[in-house]
Amino acid sequence: MASYYTYTARTKDGRRESGVIEASSSDEALTILQNKELLVLGLQERSDKAAGGGPAAAKTSASPLTMKQFHKGVKASDLIIFSRSLAAMTEAGLPLLRAMETVQSQIRSKGLSDALGEMLQDIRGGSTFRDAIAKHPKIFTPFWISMVETGEASGQLTKSLEQISIQLEKAGTVQRKVISALMYPAILLLVAIGAIFIFTLRIIPTFGAMYKSFGADLPMLTQMVLNFSEFMQHYILLVVLVIAGVVFSFSNYVQTKSGRWQFDLFRLRAPIIGPVFQGVAAEQFASNLGTLLKAGVPILHALEIVITTSDNKVIAALLENMRAGVREGKPLADPLIQTDLLPAMVGQMLAVGEQTGKLPDMLEEISKYYEEQVTTAVDRMTSLLEPLMLVGMGLVIGILVLSMYLPIFNMTSIVK
Repeated sequence: MASYYTYTARTKDGRRESGVIEASSSDEALTILQNKELLVLGLQERSDKAAGGGPAAAKTSASPLTMKQFHKGVKASDLIIFSRSLAAMTEAGLPLLRAMETVQSQIRSKGLSDALGEMLQDIRGGSTFRDAIAKHPKIFTPFWISMVETGEASGQLTKSLEQISIQLEKAGTVQRKVISALMYPAILLLVAIGAIFIFTLRIIPTFGAMYKSFGADLPMLTQMVLNFSEFMQHYILLVVLVIAGVVFSFSNYVQTKSGRWQFDLFRLRAPIIGPVFQGVAAEQFASNLGTLLKAGVPILHALEIVITTSDNKVIAALLENMRAGVREGKPLADPLIQTDLLPAMVGQMLAVGEQTGKLPDMLEEISKYYEEQVTTAVDRMTSLLEPLMLVGMGLVIGILVLSMYLPIFNMTSIVK
């Protein structure tokens, strides 16, 4: 059943607008208003009496935004919405403070909303936008800070914000592709483990009780499976605790410096998945560095930012060697040509970009190429892992089933 909602919003040119809209839910009402390119400041459901029979009711001011559902963390999608919205409103001519106030009213992340509140106070007190976001390093990376600083210095803050949002969207797209590719094999593995546990704890004991009543010797494979089933029945809690302990220990080890290094190195050189992570690293490096250089950030500072934003410690160390070489006057591409941690084409294309004086353009081409390559590598990896997982599952379950039916195949020698 449709309801009536009182809303307050701002148009693209900054005018305040209020009214009543009919919708089946607050989410639908918000969608309708956003499709009209309105920035919603307030939305509240009206009672039947207050609605006065429908949208013909007189326009009134809406109360504060009641549909906002905060989540504590700050997601990449929150930052994309923030940068996109801020860029759109500053492009329309709204002052930065007014644009930030409007964006804050629509942010659903409590962490980001609180940070924006503090940033507004800082800017009102005379701080620059760059200095205001720099006070929140857990939310805004050095990439953000440098792009905003460059945008403010050049008078092109709107363009910098647009570039930030594009970069965040590209990074999110690549990450989603990798996660979705690894998710299906992980689900298959969990299903296989669950099936083995059920078979071992529920089905095999039934066969074991039946064969035990015969009092005959069983085939070696059957006896081994029965012994394993009996062990699992008695020590299932211990097995679960050991598995949990291994997972916990591995998680803690990866948090250490040496553990993180070995884990990141394994990701780059592992069979099947290694090329995917190399492609992701190449795309992130080229995309971030190219965006910074096009924005006018000096090469050494740009490399420093790319290093701090890299999520792979091995790649970060490689880029640090690159930065040290550039400081000494060496070609930027040398460390990449001499390593096998990234695809060889990255170093070769980078060298061409340096020689032709079109490094930012070449980095953009590298980014586009490896974004497509990651998609291809992910598809290839999925096509390899799926049959391997299915064959593995079938083999293990097949052995369990065969072990239970071997005595039946030899029933004449078992039954006395």
